[in-house]
Formats: sequence, C-alpha cells, structure tokens
Amino acid sequence: MDPINNLCSRWYHQSQVKNDVLFIDGGIATYSERQPYDNPKSHNDGLNYTGPVTVGTNNYVITVDLSVSWDWKTNISEKFVEKTSAIGTSNTIPVVQSGVLFQGSPDDPQIYLYGGVASGINTSFVDWVGPITSQYALWGLNTQTFGWTQYDVSLTAPERPSWGFWAEIPDRSQAFYMNGLENNLSSIATRSANISETNLEGMVVLDLQHHTAANRSTDVITNGIPRTRGGMVYIADIGSSGVLVSLGGATGNGDSLQPVLMNTLYVYDVSSTLSSDSTTSNNGWWPQMCDGETPEPRVDFCTIVVSAPDKSSFNIYLYGGWDPIKQREFDDIWVLSIPSFTWTRVFEGESPRWGHTCHVVGQRQMLTVGGTNSDNYPTNCDWEYMGVAILDLTDIAWGSIFDRNKPPYQVNTLISNTIGGGPDGGATMLRPESGWSSTHVAQLFTGTINQTAPYTPPNTSGSAGTSGGKSSVNVGAIAGGTVGGVVFLLLLALGLWWLIRKMKGSGQQQEQQQQKQQKSPTMSELGVPRTIFTEVQGESAAHELYGSSTQTPPAELESEHGWRRRSRRSLF
Repeated sequence: MDPINNLCSRWYHQSQVKNDVLFIDGGIATYSERQPYDNPKSHNDGLNYTGPVTVGTNNYVITVDLSVSWDWKTNISEKFVEKTSAIGTSNTIPVVQSGVLFQGSPDDPQIYLYGGVASGINTSFVDWVGPITSQYALWGLNTQTFGWTQYDVSLTAPERPSWGFWAEIPDRSQAFYMNGLENNLSSIATRSANISETNLEGMVVLDLQHHTAANRSTDVITNGIPRTRGGMVYIADIGSSGVLVSLGGATGNGDSLQPVLMNTLYVYDVSSTLSSDSTTSNNGWWPQMCDGETPEPRVDFCTIVVSAPDKSSFNIYLYGGWDPIKQREFDDIWVLSIPSFTWTRVFEGESPRWGHTCHVVGQRQMLTVGGTNSDNYPTNCDWEYMGVAILDLTDIAWGSIFDRNKPPYQVNTLISNTIGGGPDGGATMLRPESGWSSTHVAQLFTGTINQTAPYTPPNTSGSAGTSGGKSSVNVGAIAGGTVGGVVFLLLLALGLWWLIRKMKGSGQQQEQQQQKQQKSPTMSELGVPRTIFTEVQGESAAHELYGSSTQTPPAELESEHGWRRRSRRSLF
C-alpha cells in the first residue's frame, strides 16, 4: 500500500522536525483505495475512500516539506522513503510504534529513533516486521542520505522501551526517556520468553553526540510504580541548566492502566544529571502542586511548549488524549502556564484524537500528525486525509494552512486572563498561588529558598539570562552614579520651576482657551470597547478559522469556500 495516497489514518507513530522537514516514522496505519477530488476545497468533508480498509503498519519514513507554506488540501509536499539502507550491519531496521524520534544536535545530520515496539494489531499484514534485538535500541537516520546506523547502549540501558515520557536538549545533544514499558514484541528476547507487559523504572539519559546512555532514578515520582503514556517538555530558562516538566500519563499497563491526576507535576533539575544517583536524595526530581481547575486524567496526548515574548510565562499546550478507565476521549486543548502552574482550557471541540504527535512549526503554529478515536476503531479513516493539521497557537484557530510568514507568537487572551499581562507577556502571576511546593523548587525558579518569592523573567533587572545563568552588576558604580544624578535633577527642577512660575500668569488664559477648543471625547467615553485586531491583511485573513479563541457558540463555521467543518469545532 502507498503510505501517502492510500492512507486512511495513522497513530502511535514517531515524528520529528529538523531542518525544515517533518519526518514521520513507523506507527500503526490503515489503508484504502481513494479517488482524488477535482476541487478538494469544494467537498463537504465527505471522505473519498472507495475500497475496504486494511489495518497494518507504516514501514516507511515519510517526509513533509516545511521550507515553504502549504495547504494540506491542495499543495502539501509529502514523500516516502523505504527503510532499506542499514550501514555496516545486516540487522533489520526497526519498524516500531510508540517509540520516539529525537532531533539531535543542529550540526548533526542524523535524527535518532529510540525504543519502540513491534505492532501486534495485525501480524498477518503483508508487510509486518517482527521485533529485533534489544542490543540496538538506538538508531540514527541520516536525513540527507537516508542511511541508518545502529548504536549499542545496552550496557547501561538494556531494554528497548516504549510508551514512555521523553524530551531533549538539541543544543547539548542530550535526550531523556523516562519509564515506559516492554512486552513480548519489544525484542527477540522478550518474544522468545513471551514476557507479559512490564513497566520500566528510571530515566535513560542519552548523549547523542557520543551515542552513550546513563540511567537516573525516578523513585520520587513513581514510588515503585512507574508511569507510561504521558508527556514531558524541556524549558531552558529556569535554573542553571533548564528543567524538565513531567505531566499526566498512567501507572500500570494493559487493562490495568490508572491515569494519574494533573494537579501534581514533577520538575527535574537538568543540572543534577551531572551528579550520581543517591538513595537519600530526590535525584533532581521535585513535585509541584497546581492551582485551580485541571484537565481530566488522560494518556496518549501530545504536548509542546512556547514562551511569551518576554519570557514571563512558559506555556505548555496539551492536546487530546483519552481516559482508559472512563473510556472517555478528548478533543480539547489545555495550557499549563509556568511559573504560575495554572491550567487554562483554550479549546474544546467534537472530534476526539489520541495517539498523535505534535510540533511547533514556523513562528506560532502547532503541527499535529495523525491520531485516531474509537469511531469504528481501528478501521476508521481520518477526515484530515493527508494526516496533518495546523493550529494557530495565538488565535487558537484550527486550519489546513501552514504559513511560514505568520508573525511571532503572542499569548492568547484566555491565557493572559488567567495569568495576567497581555499578548506580549507581562504575566503578573509569577509563582503558584499556593506557593512553591518545596524550597528546592523555589531555588530553581527564584534563586532563593523563599517559597513565596516570585519568579523573575530573564532579561529584566536582576533576572536570569536566557541560558539560565544569573547576571551580575557593579553595585558601587550604580550607587555613585545615582547620587550624582539626583543632585543634577534637583538643580534642573529648581530652574524649571522658576521659569514656569514666571510664564504661568501670562499664558494661563490662552492655554485654557486652547484646551477647550481641542478637547474631544475618548473612545471609552463614547462607549466604544477597546478591541485589538490581529492579522487583518486582505485575503491573508481568510484562513479557515474553524475554532477560535473567542466565546463561540456551538455552531458550524462556514468558510469562504462554502463548505462546513464537521470536526475541529470549538464549543467555546
């Protein structure tokens, strides 16, 4: 089956963006025959699938060009490459789901596939590939030649994990993979032993420059009960080396999954990676309570993080997922704002999605890849038939157009209503309302052990720099300069006072008459509300805004082309 032209849907894949290209690897996929529309934008969301649906795997690497703007309905450029070129080995290149693609260093032509598990959804699929050795859980894909290279990290990370939490620091060639699980399709050894699904402890720290691994304890988070299927992001501007924030997911596995609450998150001090594990410390992990309303517990969602222009807030967008206990699926977007540790729901629609991935692209858009839901699962077909969608992170507006020329990210009004400030930042909630949960978290965010001290954004007076380091100033020079400046200003003020007093009498009547003639009512005096308009630039504003940040009633939004969205509709 052609992985592009016959695609119905894909989920539990791995994806990554590097050098203006989206790479999609592996995952579960459904395929069917379909006929192209003469005018894709004129159809009424009716799917053009004409044959039976086959459930299988994606055995290719799919690429999407992000160097130019596109509309996935008309002119998106997708290609696929077979996984046939393994350098220096006869081992089979992994075809897996629920692993991760790491970006690697900007100077490194490779991206890295770590972990994953062979799909068990349809082992009779004609192109099904079974598990391979766990000795090579890390593989590099050269993004220029599409050759694959295997790396052995089994001495310190012997398992091939899947369904874990992950994040990375590309500039340092450093990647993190927390917990996860393995089963009888994880490797040749686990299949031979027919092991049951087993949760994995610890966090693997990968050095993608030297292709080595270390293992860190996560006991403070798991308390002996590891987690799977959650999210983790890296924020560079907190602490001396940045922090990881872990959220959501579940304990257990299989039919015994227990989603964890979203009111307690865990923060990892990346600088602690340089220290050895200890049985008497938290090994860099610290809990932090959230204030206010939180999302319902869930798994298989996706997360990205963007900062306010002034870095007064770091906003983690969480999209979709499902609750395996309540069997409830979600089509919503929540934003966790840090440092206030408050959640804001910015979107709720009617088309649930889970098992997808998402990435920040351009200056203010989120690209989502794949996903599925329980509607005729697993043989359903995605109405977004090219397998991608676009969200404007500022306007919270779904669409089909990737626009490289959109202006930079600004904070959405619903978020700033929660944390204070405006589009360009200026958040006023600079600590959790209930305070930092420990002196250790306070130290990370404020440089003090004061649990009620506020976070100071970078590039402001006395603040941390963008790299997380503290700025320094010469206090003596400031003091001397201040005294001299004050004397000068006092003399200047006395001179101006004498001059104004002399002129005031003769000019007062003329000034009053001029003010009377020129004064006009302000917009607020006329009862006109203050409105901020964004991106109203002729035809560029007509970008299929199905779902917006305003309080929209639950009605289908009709586009300029006259066809209605039957999903991605905001209920706000």
